[in-house]
Amino acid sequence: MALKLGKESPVNGLIFTNTQDDKFRTETVIVRFITPIGRVMPQRYRLVSKLLSESCARFPEKKLLSKEIMRLYGAQFGALNYSVGNYAVTGFSATSIADRFTFGGEKVTLELARLLLDCILEPNLTDGLFDQTSFENAKHDLITMIRKQKNNRHSYALERARQLTFAGEPMELNTLGTLEDAEALTNECAAEAYKNLLDTAFISISFCGGGTNTEARQLIKERFTDFAKSRSYTGENIENMTTLSKIRTEPQFVTETESQSQSKLIIVYKFDGEDEFALRMASLIYGGTPFSKLFVNVREKLSLCYYCQSSVSGDVNTLVVDSGVGRGNEQKAIDEIKRQLELLKNGDFTDDELENTRRYYISAVRSAYDFSADMNAWFFRRFTRGDMLTPAEAEEMIKEVDRGRVLKALSSLVLDTVFVYEASENGTPENEEEEV
Repeated sequence: MALKLGKESPVNGLIFTNTQDDKFRTETVIVRFITPIGRVMPQRYRLVSKLLSESCARFPEKKLLSKEIMRLYGAQFGALNYSVGNYAVTGFSATSIADRFTFGGEKVTLELARLLLDCILEPNLTDGLFDQTSFENAKHDLITMIRKQKNNRHSYALERARQLTFAGEPMELNTLGTLEDAEALTNECAAEAYKNLLDTAFISISFCGGGTNTEARQLIKERFTDFAKSRSYTGENIENMTTLSKIRTEPQFVTETESQSQSKLIIVYKFDGEDEFALRMASLIYGGTPFSKLFVNVREKLSLCYYCQSSVSGDVNTLVVDSGVGRGNEQKAIDEIKRQLELLKNGDFTDDELENTRRYYISAVRSAYDFSADMNAWFFRRFTRGDMLTPAEAEEMIKEVDRGRVLKALSSLVLDTVFVYEASENGTPENEEEEV
């Protein structure tokens, strides 16, 4: 069966999408609550998502909920938290095997749908508050995550570069929030945030799988449609989450020093081009493959970096070069990374490199068909860009990208931020996995 797509918005502030192909042996549903990024609320929503994903009124303890999930043929259920452009996404993902593969004809997808609804709409509350022990555990986990991000030097470098790049814009804010705000959280804050999330968020619900989840889809649609009708949603009907960040007239260079054995170097370029596939091709040629310019030249030939790679964030019009650099080689690495881009802008790549990159890109796009969760993620990324482009359609567009379009995309890249998280003279060793 060919891929089938469906999309409907029965109530303002609520949208359903469905992707169906009988090649899939699993069924995935993801409920996403989308809100504008702010300093405090995304952190509180993250805390709430942790609480909701570990209990509900029907299964008030984490071990009871986990046991039920395992009973459903080892289904997967958990919370999602991330940002897209100026928006924070707080979500819940549930994946199970398709009903046709159960031993006794059990409707696993329907049971998991009920569990998902219970966790979101029927939480374990007493007198309007979450279980205090569960709240304290979730708060402790949040504080641990914030500290871990600071202590993980690679994560910190990426986060700091993001703050610098988007200073003064909503995207500057981390959905993890600050340690001070996390330590000040109370159960009352969490309860209020739960109500606020349900009342004010734009809700996107996506189904993806082999099509054996008909009853599950119907149940979720009915419950959420009734719920959405009962609230007065006054926000925007989000159809595109892409946010163009302002481009600096002059790049900024920032250095911080830390006791570590290697420096972290993050270089951010911004672009104003709209040719999505040409930009991603350009990034792959530059530093996105094992045969890219940055890997072959900066890492292998010159040995300036332990790792050096580039990636495009289309939702915020940036290309980020992420590298680990030996102490003393920071400026050499910066110069060479910039030089490789200038060479590319002048056409210094062969037709074979272009075609090999194209094949690499197409292979990555085709991998979206491997699992229902991957396909679900693919279409949400397309939703954030305002379309429902299929992987097959994207593949055809990639095939049409020629040298001229890649060169035009490269020419649109403008240096924005260079952040060096410099190793001190007596730096301590880091995790081996970082020194790739």
